[in-house]
Amino acid sequence: MATTLKPKRKFTTGAPALSNLERGEIAVNTADQKIYMRDESGGNTPANDQIVTVGGFDANAATVDDAIVMAIALG
Repeated sequence: MATTLKPKRKFTTGAPALSNLERGEIAVNTADQKIYMRDESGGNTPANDQIVTVGGFDANAATVDDAIVMAIALG
């Protein structure tokens, strides 16, 4: 049986708020066609973490599926 992964989703443009994601968690933005994740750049201070773009639609670049696989692999 296949496992279904449902990352958090946002339907309006822009990155999700820092408070909406746990460290390492991914979110898909259907309006922007981008994938975001919360990094751990804040070290021991999670409030200093950032939301970074890990993938998005670009006809000449990796697909969104590639970005999801990479985000999962990186944890």
